[in-house]
Amino acid sequence: MVTAFILATTKTGKEREVLNDLREIGEIKEVHNVYGDYDVFIKAESCSLDSLNEFLVRRIRNIPNIMVTTTMIGL
Repeated sequence: MVTAFILATTKTGKEREVLNDLREIGEIKEVHNVYGDYDVFIKAESCSLDSLNEFLVRRIRNIPNIMVTTTMIGL
């Protein structure tokens, strides 16, 4: 199992919409609105690094109103 911590920056004022979109995705275990350089903190799990990459490219990056993401893989 691969755990990823994803920090996302959203378009201004779109944080709640992004949170609602993220809560519908099965791989996501936690999602929080945060203050600072990023707007959203996401904890996701995947069965492999390849499936994590697919998840990030096809699911996270295609969510409207997400502008930038930073992903950290847990050890």
